[in-house]
Amino acid sequence: MKVNRAANPEANMHTSGSVSFATHQSRLEKELKRPTTFQEVFDKTHNKKGMDQYISDRAREVAVRVV
Repeated sequence: MKVNRAANPEANMHTSGSVSFATHQSRLEKELKRPTTFQEVFDKTHNKKGMDQYISDRAREVAVRVV
């Protein structure tokens, strides 16, 4: 797995560690006190902390396609 991660470092970039998408969604719903959208959770897990900038070009492209 170490070799795979090193081969394409951009594919493994997340700002949230090894927490599942469902867990992030649940936490965000509790924080916002309402159901969340896929886009909100994606933005939370793929933006640089404290900035409104995606962690990679690939993440930005996915976000644009989803909207």
